[in-house]
Amino acid sequence: MVSEPEPTHLKGQSHKASHGALFLPVAWRNLWRNRRRTFLTVAAIAFGMLIVQLVMSIQSGSYGPMIALGTRMGSGHIQILHESFHDEPRIEYAIANINQRLNELDSAPELKAVTARAEAFALVSNDPHTTAALVNGVIPERELAVSDWPTKVVKGNYPTGDNQAVIGAVLARNLHLDVGGEIVILGTNADGGIGAVVAEISGIFEATTELERALIQISLSTFQEGFDMPDEAHRIVALVEDPMSMDDGLTALERVRLGSEVLMDWTELMPEISEGIEIDIVSNAVLQFVLILIVVLSIMNTFVMTLFERTREYGVMFAIGTKRILAYRMTLIEVVLLWVVGVVCGGLLTCLLVIPLMYTGIVIPASEDALQSQFAFMPTVIYPDFSWWVVITAPAAIGVGAVVSVSLVAIRLAKLDITEALRSE
Repeated sequence: MVSEPEPTHLKGQSHKASHGALFLPVAWRNLWRNRRRTFLTVAAIAFGMLIVQLVMSIQSGSYGPMIALGTRMGSGHIQILHESFHDEPRIEYAIANINQRLNELDSAPELKAVTARAEAFALVSNDPHTTAALVNGVIPERELAVSDWPTKVVKGNYPTGDNQAVIGAVLARNLHLDVGGEIVILGTNADGGIGAVVAEISGIFEATTELERALIQISLSTFQEGFDMPDEAHRIVALVEDPMSMDDGLTALERVRLGSEVLMDWTELMPEISEGIEIDIVSNAVLQFVLILIVVLSIMNTFVMTLFERTREYGVMFAIGTKRILAYRMTLIEVVLLWVVGVVCGGLLTCLLVIPLMYTGIVIPASEDALQSQFAFMPTVIYPDFSWWVVITAPAAIGVGAVVSVSLVAIRLAKLDITEALRSE
């Protein structure tokens, strides 16, 4: 029985399939014709990936503690305040119905903790010593859940009731005060009259020099009584689970916000943190770009040298009718194989180094006190964050750069003169 000839279009498909089946083993063989160069290029990809992913994971892992330190020492994650208070913190710009609204917010599952604060600039004295200070009225039992201030007390105790105050170590020295002494606070109340508070020093805290010199905390009820602000404060402060995703928390606070009040999150209240993160992202992106560029250039160098060494081989291929696009495809497969081997090796190195650090952390070689005196929101231990974008970014950038670089090399391949190629040694 005579078999029918294979259709022409099927012949073309089988011919292409046979080419495709041959490309992979031939490309793999070509890579190892110069083992030293291939090993060096793979090492460049692997170590480039390791450095980029290590830097990115440390960078990503530092933002959470930085935000936590800043917000727990200052603003919280979200605040309700009078629309004019942020730009002009005057005592009369207060918000009302504090107790009722706090009780409502306590039942909001979107919020981790909530409290209220009042503040005013006043003269504080211990006869005959007098200075100016910022007086904070806080709810001690709520402040423990929202703020790290109670942990900064190094002598005595954080206030637990009315007519008690905690002051900074520098202010205590300037006023010649110690735990158990009395401090007199004089300022202007909400009606323009005189506000006065006499409080016993229950504790002394240490933080940055500026805060130690100028901050006093008393109970909110004592502040309200002394400055004639019944059931009023200047801020309702809330914490959420994730400071990078605050939509639900904003919605919860919106339900109790009144007409003349505004909602502000930590990026607006503490712009130095968000701006610092943005600057850090940009500066690290430049470093990562340079590292990836070095790796890509090393790949390009590999294939430029390969082109020079295999010029005669390419000339023979073109002379017998091989299309130049097939030669480019072969070169492209080689660079992809090289990239895969480098990425696998780099991924293993990164896992071996970064995953243990995720549990042990990286200790910054300085004491907590030194860091807090210069960078108030700098964590002392950073736990790298090995998230999906850290895993993907470096390999993807190196892969794209490698394909672009080999395409540039292919321009020379496309212009290769067959006669001159055959004459080359």
